[in-house]
Amino acid sequence: MTHGKRRRILEVSQTKRERAVRGRGLCGISARGFVQFGVLIFATIMLAMPAQAVPFSIASLKGSYGFMAVLWTANPSTPALGMVGVMTFDGAGNVTAAYSLMSNGTINTGTWAGTYTVNSNGIGAINFTTGSAPQFAITVNSAIPLNLTAPAVAHGFQLLLTNDTNNEVVSGTAVLQSAATTVPPPTVSYGVANLRGSFASLGNTLAAKANQPENGNVAIFTFDGQGNFMFSGVDMFAGALSTGSWSGTYTVEPNGVGSIYIPQCGGCRGGVLVLNSVVAGQAGGFQIVNRDTSHAVPNGLASGTAVRQYF
Repeated sequence: MTHGKRRRILEVSQTKRERAVRGRGLCGISARGFVQFGVLIFATIMLAMPAQAVPFSIASLKGSYGFMAVLWTANPSTPALGMVGVMTFDGAGNVTAAYSLMSNGTINTGTWAGTYTVNSNGIGAINFTTGSAPQFAITVNSAIPLNLTAPAVAHGFQLLLTNDTNNEVVSGTAVLQSAATTVPPPTVSYGVANLRGSFASLGNTLAAKANQPENGNVAIFTFDGQGNFMFSGVDMFAGALSTGSWSGTYTVEPNGVGSIYIPQCGGCRGGVLVLNSVVAGQAGGFQIVNRDTSHAVPNGLASGTAVRQYF
Protein backbone atom coordinates (compact mmCIF):
# COMPACT_ATOMS: atom_id res chain seq x y z
CA MET A 1 0.00 0.00 0.00
CA THR A 2 1.42 3.35 -0.94
CA HIS A 3 2.07 6.05 1.59
CA GLY A 4 -0.56 8.34 0.01
CA LYS A 5 -3.30 5.70 0.12
CA ARG A 6 -2.50 4.83 3.75
CA ARG A 7 -2.75 8.55 4.64
CA ARG A 8 -6.16 8.88 2.95
CA ILE A 9 -7.49 5.82 4.85
CA LEU A 10 -6.28 7.24 8.17
CA GLU A 11 -7.88 10.60 7.40
CA VAL A 12 -11.23 8.94 6.57
CA SER A 13 -11.12 6.87 9.79
CA GLN A 14 -10.33 9.95 11.87
CA THR A 15 -13.21 11.87 10.27
CA LYS A 16 -15.64 9.05 11.09
CA ARG A 17 -14.45 8.96 14.74
CA GLU A 18 -14.84 12.74 15.08
CA ARG A 19 -18.38 12.56 13.68
CA ALA A 20 -19.24 9.77 16.11
CA VAL A 21 -17.88 11.73 19.07
CA ARG A 22 -19.75 14.85 18.01
CA GLY A 23 -22.90 12.80 17.60
CA ARG A 24 -22.59 11.34 21.08
CA GLY A 25 -21.87 14.83 22.46
CA LEU A 26 -24.94 16.28 20.81
CA CYS A 27 -27.06 13.43 22.14
CA GLY A 28 -25.64 13.95 25.64
CA ILE A 29 -26.28 17.68 25.59
CA SER A 30 -29.77 17.18 24.25
CA ALA A 31 -30.55 14.66 26.99
CA ARG A 32 -29.29 16.93 29.75
CA GLY A 33 -31.10 19.89 28.22
CA PHE A 34 -34.30 17.88 28.02
CA VAL A 35 -34.06 16.96 31.72
CA GLN A 36 -33.33 20.55 32.74
CA PHE A 37 -36.18 21.81 30.58
CA GLY A 38 -38.54 19.32 32.21
CA VAL A 39 -37.50 20.40 35.71
CA LEU A 40 -38.05 24.04 34.74
CA ILE A 41 -41.53 23.33 33.39
CA PHE A 42 -42.45 21.39 36.56
CA ALA A 43 -41.21 24.19 38.82
CA THR A 44 -43.12 26.77 36.79
CA ILE A 45 -46.34 24.78 37.08
CA MET A 46 -45.89 24.35 40.84
CA LEU A 47 -45.28 28.07 41.31
CA ALA A 48 -48.32 28.93 39.21
CA MET A 49 -50.61 26.70 41.26
CA PRO A 50 -52.56 28.64 43.94
CA ALA A 51 -51.71 27.91 47.56
CA GLN A 52 -54.35 25.74 49.17
CA ALA A 53 -54.74 27.99 52.23
CA VAL A 54 -57.55 27.62 54.72
CA PRO A 55 -60.50 29.93 53.81
CA PHE A 56 -60.97 33.16 55.73
CA SER A 57 -63.10 33.14 58.87
CA ILE A 58 -63.59 35.18 62.05
CA ALA A 59 -60.25 33.73 63.20
CA SER A 60 -58.59 35.71 60.38
CA LEU A 61 -59.01 38.90 62.45
CA LYS A 62 -57.17 38.58 65.73
CA GLY A 63 -55.30 41.23 67.69
CA SER A 64 -55.28 45.04 67.55
CA TYR A 65 -55.51 47.04 64.32
CA GLY A 66 -54.81 50.76 64.00
CA PHE A 67 -57.44 52.34 61.75
CA MET A 68 -58.20 55.65 60.06
CA ALA A 69 -61.52 56.70 58.54
CA VAL A 70 -62.60 59.97 56.93
CA LEU A 71 -65.91 61.42 55.77
CA TRP A 72 -66.40 62.38 52.13
CA THR A 73 -69.32 64.70 51.36
CA ALA A 74 -70.51 67.20 48.75
CA ASN A 75 -72.43 69.22 51.36
CA PRO A 76 -70.46 72.38 52.25
CA SER A 77 -72.39 72.73 55.51
CA THR A 78 -71.18 69.35 56.75
CA PRO A 79 -67.96 69.70 58.75
CA ALA A 80 -65.02 67.62 57.59
CA LEU A 81 -64.55 64.62 59.84
CA GLY A 82 -61.76 62.15 60.40
CA MET A 83 -60.83 59.64 63.06
CA VAL A 84 -58.08 57.28 64.09
CA GLY A 85 -58.28 54.51 66.63
CA VAL A 86 -57.70 50.89 67.51
CA MET A 87 -60.02 47.94 66.88
CA THR A 88 -59.25 44.78 68.85
CA PHE A 89 -60.58 41.42 67.63
CA ASP A 90 -60.64 38.23 69.70
CA GLY A 91 -60.68 35.82 66.75
CA ALA A 92 -64.07 34.50 67.88
CA GLY A 93 -66.47 37.18 66.60
CA ASN A 94 -66.16 39.92 69.22
CA VAL A 95 -64.58 43.34 68.72
CA THR A 96 -63.96 46.49 70.76
CA ALA A 97 -62.66 49.87 69.64
CA ALA A 98 -61.31 53.14 71.01
CA TYR A 99 -61.12 56.19 68.76
CA SER A 100 -60.18 59.87 68.57
CA LEU A 101 -62.40 61.88 66.22
CA MET A 102 -61.51 65.31 64.83
CA SER A 103 -64.11 67.70 63.43
CA ASN A 104 -64.25 71.50 63.34
CA GLY A 105 -60.80 71.58 64.90
CA THR A 106 -61.86 69.75 68.05
CA ILE A 107 -61.01 66.23 69.20
CA ASN A 108 -63.54 63.89 70.78
CA THR A 109 -62.87 60.37 72.03
CA GLY A 110 -65.11 57.36 72.46
CA THR A 111 -65.39 53.58 72.50
CA TRP A 112 -67.45 50.93 70.73
CA ALA A 113 -68.13 47.24 71.30
CA GLY A 114 -69.85 44.68 69.12
CA THR A 115 -69.45 41.65 66.90
CA TYR A 116 -67.98 40.83 63.50
CA THR A 117 -68.17 38.24 60.75
CA VAL A 118 -65.78 37.21 57.95
CA ASN A 119 -66.86 35.15 54.95
CA SER A 120 -64.62 32.57 53.33
CA ASN A 121 -63.72 35.05 50.54
CA GLY A 122 -62.55 37.71 53.01
CA ILE A 123 -65.61 39.99 52.88
CA GLY A 124 -67.12 40.65 56.30
CA ALA A 125 -69.00 43.03 58.54
CA ILE A 126 -68.52 44.80 61.87
CA ASN A 127 -71.62 45.63 63.89
CA PHE A 128 -70.98 47.84 66.89
CA THR A 129 -73.86 48.00 69.35
CA THR A 130 -72.60 50.61 71.83
CA GLY A 131 -71.78 54.30 71.53
CA SER A 132 -72.79 55.68 68.14
CA ALA A 133 -73.22 52.05 66.98
CA PRO A 134 -71.60 52.28 63.52
CA GLN A 135 -71.75 49.37 61.12
CA PHE A 136 -69.01 48.63 58.60
CA ALA A 137 -68.51 46.40 55.59
CA ILE A 138 -64.93 45.14 55.51
CA THR A 139 -62.53 43.30 53.22
CA VAL A 140 -59.49 41.66 54.82
CA ASN A 141 -56.07 41.68 53.16
CA SER A 142 -52.37 40.86 53.55
CA ALA A 143 -53.07 37.53 55.24
CA ILE A 144 -49.98 35.45 55.94
CA PRO A 145 -50.68 31.71 56.40
CA LEU A 146 -48.55 30.17 59.14
CA ASN A 147 -49.49 26.67 57.99
CA LEU A 148 -52.11 24.92 55.85
CA THR A 149 -54.38 23.95 58.75
CA ALA A 150 -54.96 27.31 60.50
CA PRO A 151 -56.68 30.40 59.10
CA ALA A 152 -54.29 33.11 57.96
CA VAL A 153 -54.32 36.21 60.18
CA ALA A 154 -55.04 39.33 58.13
CA HIS A 155 -52.53 42.14 58.50
CA GLY A 156 -55.04 44.73 57.33
CA PHE A 157 -58.56 45.48 56.13
CA GLN A 158 -60.58 48.17 54.39
CA LEU A 159 -63.78 49.48 55.97
CA LEU A 160 -66.88 51.26 54.70
CA LEU A 161 -69.64 52.69 56.92
CA THR A 162 -72.97 51.14 55.90
CA ASN A 163 -75.58 52.68 58.25
CA ASP A 164 -75.25 56.34 57.21
CA THR A 165 -78.21 57.24 54.98
CA ASN A 166 -76.96 60.73 54.10
CA ASN A 167 -75.32 61.52 50.77
CA GLU A 168 -71.84 60.99 52.16
CA VAL A 169 -69.28 58.24 52.57
CA VAL A 170 -67.14 57.27 55.54
CA SER A 171 -64.34 54.88 54.58
CA GLY A 172 -60.84 53.98 55.63
CA THR A 173 -58.15 51.39 56.22
CA ALA A 174 -56.77 49.40 59.15
CA VAL A 175 -53.33 47.85 59.70
CA LEU A 176 -52.26 45.28 62.27
CA GLN A 177 -50.46 47.11 65.07
CA SER A 178 -47.94 44.40 65.89
CA ALA A 179 -46.15 42.69 63.01
CA ALA A 180 -45.05 39.80 65.27
CA THR A 181 -45.54 36.33 63.78
CA THR A 182 -47.16 34.88 66.90
CA VAL A 183 -50.92 34.27 66.87
CA PRO A 184 -52.48 36.25 68.37
CA PRO A 185 -49.95 39.10 68.22
CA PRO A 186 -48.67 40.05 71.67
CA THR A 187 -50.43 42.72 73.70
CA VAL A 188 -48.13 45.74 73.93
CA SER A 189 -48.28 48.97 75.91
CA TYR A 190 -47.00 51.78 73.67
CA GLY A 191 -45.34 55.13 74.34
CA VAL A 192 -43.34 57.89 72.62
CA ALA A 193 -40.29 55.59 72.46
CA ASN A 194 -42.18 53.34 70.00
CA LEU A 195 -42.35 56.21 67.49
CA ARG A 196 -38.78 57.06 66.52
CA GLY A 197 -36.94 57.68 63.26
CA SER A 198 -37.94 59.08 59.87
CA PHE A 199 -41.29 58.43 58.15
CA ALA A 200 -42.33 59.34 54.60
CA SER A 201 -45.92 60.60 54.43
CA LEU A 202 -48.63 61.53 51.93
CA GLY A 203 -51.53 63.76 52.95
CA ASN A 204 -54.55 65.51 51.44
CA THR A 205 -56.95 68.17 52.73
CA LEU A 206 -60.67 67.44 52.75
CA ALA A 207 -63.31 70.18 52.61
CA ALA A 208 -66.74 70.30 50.97
CA LYS A 209 -66.47 73.74 49.40
CA ALA A 210 -67.32 74.40 45.76
CA ASN A 211 -64.48 76.86 45.14
CA GLN A 212 -61.93 75.24 47.45
CA PRO A 213 -58.56 74.72 45.73
CA GLU A 214 -57.16 71.22 45.96
CA ASN A 215 -54.33 70.68 48.40
CA GLY A 216 -51.90 67.82 49.02
CA ASN A 217 -48.42 67.24 50.36
CA VAL A 218 -45.57 64.79 50.74
CA ALA A 219 -43.34 65.12 53.77
CA ILE A 220 -40.84 63.56 56.13
CA PHE A 221 -41.65 63.26 59.83
CA THR A 222 -38.63 62.69 62.08
CA PHE A 223 -39.37 61.62 65.66
CA ASP A 224 -36.77 61.51 68.45
CA GLY A 225 -38.50 58.87 70.60
CA GLN A 226 -38.83 61.39 73.44
CA GLY A 227 -41.85 63.45 72.36
CA ASN A 228 -40.33 65.87 69.83
CA PHE A 229 -40.47 65.80 66.03
CA MET A 230 -39.51 67.69 62.88
CA PHE A 231 -41.64 67.98 59.75
CA SER A 232 -40.36 68.96 56.29
CA GLY A 233 -42.70 68.89 53.33
CA VAL A 234 -43.57 69.81 49.77
CA ASP A 235 -47.07 71.23 49.31
CA MET A 236 -49.23 71.72 46.23
CA PHE A 237 -52.09 74.20 46.73
CA ALA A 238 -54.20 75.48 43.84
CA GLY A 239 -51.43 74.56 41.43
CA ALA A 240 -48.75 76.41 43.39
CA LEU A 241 -45.71 74.69 44.86
CA SER A 242 -44.36 75.55 48.30
CA THR A 243 -42.07 73.98 50.89
CA GLY A 244 -41.84 74.29 54.63
CA SER A 245 -40.39 72.90 57.83
CA TRP A 246 -41.85 72.86 61.31
CA SER A 247 -41.15 71.31 64.67
CA GLY A 248 -43.49 70.19 67.39
CA THR A 249 -44.30 67.70 70.09
CA TYR A 250 -46.15 64.40 70.14
CA THR A 251 -47.69 61.89 72.54
CA VAL A 252 -48.49 58.18 72.29
CA GLU A 253 -51.02 56.51 74.59
CA PRO A 254 -50.67 52.87 75.75
CA ASN A 255 -53.07 51.68 73.01
CA GLY A 256 -50.98 53.28 70.24
CA VAL A 257 -53.20 56.32 69.63
CA GLY A 258 -51.36 59.62 69.93
CA SER A 259 -51.39 63.31 69.10
CA ILE A 260 -49.16 65.93 67.49
CA TYR A 261 -48.88 69.66 68.12
CA ILE A 262 -47.16 72.19 65.83
CA PRO A 263 -47.14 75.63 67.48
CA GLN A 264 -45.72 77.50 64.43
CA CYS A 265 -48.42 76.28 62.05
CA GLY A 266 -51.42 78.42 62.89
CA GLY A 267 -54.04 76.53 60.91
CA CYS A 268 -52.62 73.02 61.27
CA ARG A 269 -51.54 72.89 64.87
CA GLY A 270 -53.23 69.78 66.19
CA GLY A 271 -53.77 66.23 64.97
CA VAL A 272 -54.24 62.64 66.08
CA LEU A 273 -52.42 59.54 64.90
CA VAL A 274 -52.29 55.78 65.45
CA LEU A 275 -49.27 53.47 65.21
CA ASN A 276 -49.11 50.30 63.14
CA SER A 277 -46.71 47.56 61.97
CA VAL A 278 -44.62 47.61 65.14
CA VAL A 279 -41.50 45.43 64.88
CA ALA A 280 -38.99 45.05 67.72
CA GLY A 281 -40.65 47.91 69.57
CA GLN A 282 -40.55 50.37 66.66
CA ALA A 283 -43.56 51.50 64.62
CA GLY A 284 -43.33 50.77 60.91
CA GLY A 285 -45.98 53.36 60.08
CA PHE A 286 -48.87 55.47 61.27
CA GLN A 287 -52.12 57.01 60.08
CA ILE A 288 -52.98 60.61 60.89
CA VAL A 289 -55.78 63.17 60.71
CA ASN A 290 -54.90 66.79 61.28
CA ARG A 291 -56.80 70.06 61.61
CA ASP A 292 -56.11 72.21 58.54
CA THR A 293 -57.55 75.72 58.31
CA SER A 294 -54.26 77.16 57.10
CA HIS A 295 -55.68 77.94 53.64
CA ALA A 296 -58.91 79.65 54.74
CA VAL A 297 -60.84 76.39 54.87
CA PRO A 298 -63.20 76.88 57.84
CA ASN A 299 -63.72 73.17 58.49
CA GLY A 300 -60.64 71.78 56.77
CA LEU A 301 -59.16 68.44 57.70
CA ALA A 302 -55.99 66.80 56.43
CA SER A 303 -55.52 63.03 56.50
CA GLY A 304 -52.73 60.74 55.43
CA THR A 305 -50.48 57.79 55.99
CA ALA A 306 -46.77 57.47 56.78
CA VAL A 307 -44.30 54.60 56.40
CA ARG A 308 -40.95 54.21 58.11
CA GLN A 309 -37.99 55.03 55.83
CA TYR A 310 -35.44 52.70 57.41
CA PHE A 311 -35.80 49.49 59.44
